[in-house]
Amino acid sequence: MPDVRDSFSRVAANYTRSTFHASSERLQEVLDLAQPLPEDVALDVATGTGNTAFALAPYLRRVVGLDLTREMLDQARRIAAERNIVNAGWVIGDAERLPFRDDTFDLYVVRAAPHHFPNIDVFMSEALRVLKPGRPAVFIDCAPPMPARDLLHEVELRRDPSHVLSLTLEEWVSRLESTGFQVEKATARELDWNYEEWMANMAVAQPLAAELAGVIESAGGRAREQLHPTRRDGKLWHAYWHCLIRAHKPSGT
Repeated sequence: MPDVRDSFSRVAANYTRSTFHASSERLQEVLDLAQPLPEDVALDVATGTGNTAFALAPYLRRVVGLDLTREMLDQARRIAAERNIVNAGWVIGDAERLPFRDDTFDLYVVRAAPHHFPNIDVFMSEALRVLKPGRPAVFIDCAPPMPARDLLHEVELRRDPSHVLSLTLEEWVSRLESTGFQVEKATARELDWNYEEWMANMAVAQPLAAELAGVIESAGGRAREQLHPTRRDGKLWHAYWHCLIRAHKPSGT
């Protein structure tokens, strides 16, 4: 299994300015789902360069950003210092082995990362474990419908070998409920996806990027209807999906 740190250590700075990861519109989605409270202590898992943690910080007491990749957290620390964000802390750690006690956090958030996790059920169990009873968790990740998921899976693996699998929205809900979460809201959101920026985030070499563009543009049948690839000013755009889920740990758990 490729190490996610090998993929992201060399491109960490790219994620401080990625449209998806850093835009105010995408971060507002997190806030709308999380509904943070002033006294909350939150955990942002796979925080990367801290974009989600920074969005949460003004609205709660403290946020802890956890990530496996030291270079990502170095970027987060730098930005926090530049912005004088004093209620954010940073921890190197694994989403499947969280270094925290049971019932520690008022809010759990993870965004655009679970498709890298080798054992999705362990990750969800850890999320449930560290969350206080009755408190919410937010899950946002890639969630293409079938059959587009199968086609994009090939592209994802070749773009980034640390990719494991993107769950469909239905799979997300089923797995969360099996873990013990109560799902309050679950929707899939389709975006108009900038293929070139997506490849640039991971510094994909141009020959491979061109080859993978061909995979998307040659899609047929239902997958093509879902992806509806198009060229604008010579640049490829296509559909991409994410799940937006709010769940909570039942009281008494």
